[in-house]
Amino acid sequence: MIPAPLPANETERLNALEEYNILDTLPETEFDDITRIASHVCGMPISLITLLDQTRQWFKSNYGLEIAQTPREQAFCGYTILDAEKPFIVNDSSKDERFADNPLVTGDTNVAFYGGIPLVNPQGFVLGALCVIDHKPNNLNAEQVKTLQSLARQIVALLELKRTLNQLSQSQFQLKGAYEDLEKFAYMASHDLKSPLGNIVSLAYLIEDLVGEQLPEEAKEYLSLINSSAFQLSHIIDGILEYSKSSQLLVDKKELIAVSQFIKEVVALLSLPEGFNITWQQDNLNVFTNRIALTQIMLNLVSNAVKYNDKKAGGEVHITYEQTADTTTFRIKDNGPGISKEYQNKVFNLFERLKESDGKKEGTGIGLSVVKRLVEKIGGTISVASTPPDCTTFIFSVSNIKTQPALIG
Repeated sequence: MIPAPLPANETERLNALEEYNILDTLPETEFDDITRIASHVCGMPISLITLLDQTRQWFKSNYGLEIAQTPREQAFCGYTILDAEKPFIVNDSSKDERFADNPLVTGDTNVAFYGGIPLVNPQGFVLGALCVIDHKPNNLNAEQVKTLQSLARQIVALLELKRTLNQLSQSQFQLKGAYEDLEKFAYMASHDLKSPLGNIVSLAYLIEDLVGEQLPEEAKEYLSLINSSAFQLSHIIDGILEYSKSSQLLVDKKELIAVSQFIKEVVALLSLPEGFNITWQQDNLNVFTNRIALTQIMLNLVSNAVKYNDKKAGGEVHITYEQTADTTTFRIKDNGPGISKEYQNKVFNLFERLKESDGKKEGTGIGLSVVKRLVEKIGGTISVASTPPDCTTFIFSVSNIKTQPALIG
């Protein structure tokens, strides 16, 4: 057995791998779908996503193989990461002096054929490999190699996506700048997410075009799932971009909304405790405003009323609204514990928390300040009225109303 030499940029490569915070994480469907597809496309029993650290090759996904890692000196993928440009293929390991006495060849794993594609990140570092393995000598045709290379690019895209989401999550605990800083970060993160999502959608279509007829029904279902999930997340990101692009966008991007149906859709997004009741008036009132902003405002206020209600099974929220010539005013009233008078002027301040460490739920102190900002951006105002310990009512207005006969619900 001849272990692979270390890449010339090994220190930098290991540092790059560490930034993804992916080693020793739990299995994830997105990665397992890719190895399953790779195995079916190549007609081989085993497919792996391997990442190489200092001492081992660890499998982020291991289709057809029970073990989670092997020592690095035994790793075929140690050779794959030496060249970012080319696949590494061993047609018959028993005839290759580098692997003939490798425990992965002579033992139960019985690696007779190995085909590996390097996982190259945007900075050019090879993090690991996507590989397929057979228990008998074999080969890959040009189309199979091309498909594996496409899948490898999507693995890297998923890793980049996860890293961006991790950075976004960590930043939530470090937010101390102005509102504009939050807006810029959301805009940047959303753009970073759009590119890998586009690649994932393109990959699904590519595989379908190249080998769609050869795939079993199960693999086709996984392709469909990847595609639909990517489109769903893309729509969410589009919404974030709509909010973060500019303040003017929230004024210009308006639509006519059927209020009663809109509230029904917002309530459907919530997970309500058993016995909790939300009611709202049923009428044909329409409001002409930005749907994204109104959704965020309503969802935040109603979910807070549910989250902090102390009546449990007897919890109630009642939503009413009224309209004048140029303003619609919403009232969201709950039967929760109320907000003491000393805090009523502070609830919309950034990082202001009303619940202390008394065993009750505590917020981040960000949500209501963002609600206030959104209300003001669409030309309205917001206030709170409360009579502890019985109820709280949030009142907010939406300006620039346009009433039309047709509904856009």
